[in-house]
Amino acid sequence: MKISESRLRSIIRYVLAEDKSGKGKCPESGCVTDRDGKWRIISNKTGKLWPQTYDTKEDAEDALKAYHA
Repeated sequence: MKISESRLRSIIRYVLAEDKSGKGKCPESGCVTDRDGKWRIISNKTGKLWPQTYDTKEDAEDALKAYHA
């Protein structure tokens, strides 16, 4: 895939100018949460849930640690 330098610059400007207020904040209890009997991780970038589910809180915390490693 080829992209022109000017197009790349406009993409970068768009991303940098994007309003990120209110996004990516985990609650004070942490980014690991229990939803419908399954443990989920809240994305620190978007504030949305990761699609993966985990059986235990420890499994979810381990996955989060592995992601940040």
